[in-house]
Amino acid sequence: MEAKLSRRDLLKIMGVSGVALGASSLAATPSEAKSTLSPNIAIIGAGLGGISLSARLIKDLPNAKITLFDADPILYYQPGFTLIAAGIYNKQDTSYKKEDLIHDKVKWIKENVTKVDPEAKTLTTTSNQTHQYDYLVIATGTTYEFDKVKGLDEETIQDPNYNITTIYTADGAVKAQKMFEKIEKSNGGKILFAEPNTAIKCGGANKKIYFLLEDRLSSQNIKDKFDMHLYAGGGAMLSSPIHAKMIEQFFISRNMPYSMRNVLVEIDKDKKMATFEKLMPYSENGVSKVAKETFQKPFDYLFVIPRMTTSSFISDSGLAITKGDVAGHWVDVDQYTLQHKKYPHIFAIGDCAGIPKGKTGASIRKQYPVIAENIIAHLNNKPLQAKFDGYTACPLLTRYGKAVMVEFDYKGAAPSLPCFGATRESWLNWFVKIYLMKPMVMNGMIYARA
Repeated sequence: MEAKLSRRDLLKIMGVSGVALGASSLAATPSEAKSTLSPNIAIIGAGLGGISLSARLIKDLPNAKITLFDADPILYYQPGFTLIAAGIYNKQDTSYKKEDLIHDKVKWIKENVTKVDPEAKTLTTTSNQTHQYDYLVIATGTTYEFDKVKGLDEETIQDPNYNITTIYTADGAVKAQKMFEKIEKSNGGKILFAEPNTAIKCGGANKKIYFLLEDRLSSQNIKDKFDMHLYAGGGAMLSSPIHAKMIEQFFISRNMPYSMRNVLVEIDKDKKMATFEKLMPYSENGVSKVAKETFQKPFDYLFVIPRMTTSSFISDSGLAITKGDVAGHWVDVDQYTLQHKKYPHIFAIGDCAGIPKGKTGASIRKQYPVIAENIIAHLNNKPLQAKFDGYTACPLLTRYGKAVMVEFDYKGAAPSLPCFGATRESWLNWFVKIYLMKPMVMNGMIYARA
């Protein structure tokens, strides 16, 4: 049974999302300056993390010199890509000009960074210009490695002649919406969903697409015409055990087939054939090993999550994790302070950070105040007291009109409000995702108001 939304709970939601409701008077008031010092702070990447942090630093360190480095003029509200596929948003609903979002006091150099010298505290841009910094924040996000699957590339995602797409790009999400419509009008077919076994942001994204498509087909009584299957590369549906089990139960109860530890390695676009490797981990003489078995599956429609990495200059500059799984160039920072483990003047925010959790926009909301406070503490030769607790959130759309507010941190499930529930499927969670979250982010968080 769903818990009723109390007046107090509603007021709490409205309080944390006043800007989402279009009431500027409810927005958080600007914080007072926390330091009069004037460090030179460079931020590599003008995505959600970089812009939000720059706005916070302008408030907390008004005398600081803040510089953003990023060549891309457009910021996409990426959580909206699922809603594009679902037919609720269009591409324009998720596209923003960065020049309208970046604070006037922040200098924006419209170039990417190719190298960092952490000893000299310098960075080099694509025009071979060198810039000095006192503090550096890496906020490069992720890039997609479509070509890690043989026969796949980003051109395929954009090509209307192939029923292959992803919801991790705006154009891919638009194509997914068209594929949904095409599937509904077809006489049936084989629909595959494929996920890698490496670190990705928003691990629930492909499940949402599967859920929503299944709901659309079921509501029209045509689900039996289709053979749908999720091939997930990892050993669990999510890194949060309680939510992983919840998703499995949804899949079982709704007769939605899935397989774990199956990685897409090749596609034949013209023959519509997908090749997978089944991963079978085992231990021999105390050594962990993985046996692999290759198999093929035909498809009529394919939804893919690409392998993800971040900027290669991070590894080239000696700033990446070098132990364990080094693929991805993830920045080697402390999971709590977000400070680099070797270079104390360097921090990382968002998807590029090499930490166990925190590859969602909601994580950035918790991270940028931590970094701002810790930079100020370091400036004043004080211990870094601010800590990121691993908070990760994903409104998991389970049906049209229903969602689960998936929230967890380093310790486990962490629901922010009792009315959300840890595993509760409800209309309220759908309402928050559809109507509140984008304004909260794009009218509040991006300006460090939320």
